[in-house]
Amino acid sequence: MENQTTQNKTASFKELPFEEKWNAIEKAIDEGIRQFLVMDGGNLEIIDIKENGDFIDVYIRYMGACVGCASATTGTLFGIEHTLRERLGEQNIRVLPI
Repeated sequence: MENQTTQNKTASFKELPFEEKWNAIEKAIDEGIRQFLVMDGGNLEIIDIKENGDFIDVYIRYMGACVGCASATTGTLFGIEHTLRERLGEQNIRVLPI
């Protein structure tokens, strides 16, 4: 059991089981993004995570003030992708609002 836990800590993000990917993305959003969205009256939720060739696509839904905000598809979206890539050590993450 301990060996598996140690192995998962050293595994690349892409190699993690689905649930661990989900939890890692949720944690990165909670620690690096969500507070800024909430301060402006918005938020987001993860809808799905799918592997698409070399990419990991993270589908999100904006909530509150983020819905319809012009920066939700530009600066905010870039910031979310950048934060996830940095915190998870995976450059092939794409964030897709639905």
